[in-house]
Amino acid sequence: GLVLGRLEEEALKRRERLKALRQRTLQNKDSGERENKIPRQEEDKEPVKHKEIKLRNYEPEDEELKKRKLPPGKPASVEDTVKDQLEAAKPEPIIDEVDLANLAPRKPDW
Repeated sequence: GLVLGRLEEEALKRRERLKALRQRTLQNKDSGERENKIPRQEEDKEPVKHKEIKLRNYEPEDEELKKRKLPPGKPASVEDTVKDQLEAAKPEPIIDEVDLANLAPRKPDW
């Protein structure tokens, strides 16, 4: 009973909010205002021209399109990058010489 009553109250509040939102949107449409405050790109800028096509994997038959074809790509060399990473991964020796006093076992009553 208690949980159901709370859920019904929340549902009524949500319905009221939705009604108020619907009324605001209808008033905005009637008065000619925009619903959202973010300006649209189509209205603010000139019409967008078509992008330049890049023909990478397509072999065109048209002579004009053959001029736009890009040369085949060359894979990047990763050997230098891997070599640098391997050199960076090598640990540097922290202690050059070992002190024998530190390695000797201590007496049990120290």
